[in-house]
Amino acid sequence: MNGPELRDIHLPDGVAWWPPAPGWWLLPLLVVALALAAWWWRARRRSLSARRRALGELERIRSRLQGLDADPPERGQLALREVSALLRRILISYRGRGQHAATSGSDWVTQLRDLAAAGFSAEQFELLGRARYRRGCSCDSEALLAACEAWIRALPRESNRAAG
Repeated sequence: MNGPELRDIHLPDGVAWWPPAPGWWLLPLLVVALALAAWWWRARRRSLSARRRALGELERIRSRLQGLDADPPERGQLALREVSALLRRILISYRGRGQHAATSGSDWVTQLRDLAAAGFSAEQFELLGRARYRRGCSCDSEALLAACEAWIRALPRESNRAAG
C-alpha cells in the first residue's frame, strides 16, 4: 500500500455517571421542598379545621341555649357545662389526653390560660374551674359564650400535642 497507514475509528469515552447533570441536583431539592410544603400545609389545615370545628360547636351551643325556654340561672348552668366540655375537648386535642384529661379546678384553669390567655376574665375562669360544680351558680351565658369565642380565636396555630 502506498500512502499513510489509516487507523480504525476512534470512539469517545462513555458518559460518566458521576457527577450528574445540574437538573439531577435540583430534583432532590425540589422533592424535599415539596415534602416540607405538604407537611406545613397539612399542619396548618389541621389547626385551622380544629379551630373551625370548635367555633361551629360553639355556635351549636349558642343556638341550643337561645332555643331553650329556661330561666337565666338554669341557662347559665347549662352554658357552663357545655362550654366546659367543649374547652376540655379543645385542650385534649391541642395537648393530648395523657395528663390533661383528668385535671380539674385551678390546674385545669391554668392549662386553659397556658393554651390561650385571651378571652376569659378571672371571674369566668373561676366559674369554669370551681363554680360549675356548685348548685345554683349563675353566670351570664352570652358573656361566657363571647369569651369562649375570643379564647378559641386566640388559640395557637400549631398544637404541641403530647403523646398519649
